[in-house]
Amino acid sequence: MATRAPRKSLSTDDYKAKLAKAKEALKALEEKAYASELEELIKKQNIVSSFKVIQANTKGVSDLQILSAIGKAVGIKRLSVTQTEPKLRAKKSK
Repeated sequence: MATRAPRKSLSTDDYKAKLAKAKEALKALEEKAYASELEELIKKQNIVSSFKVIQANTKGVSDLQILSAIGKAVGIKRLSVTQTEPKLRAKKSK
């Protein structure tokens, strides 16, 4: 029958590392909560329909340019809007 190793008491560095990890987890959770709240507010407003009207009236202009112009009009400094390539799924092996 195997016995367990005795418990190791944590040092201050261990506690600080645990605290930093917990703060990062809390920050990520807050970002998710605010992101969902923001999505709900956007859906309630007429932002989507307004964007589609702008898009229809400005043919030949990309969505990224429209979003950048909206950011400048609102007064957001150093706004960078980029579009990434879609992630490809791995092929199923038989």
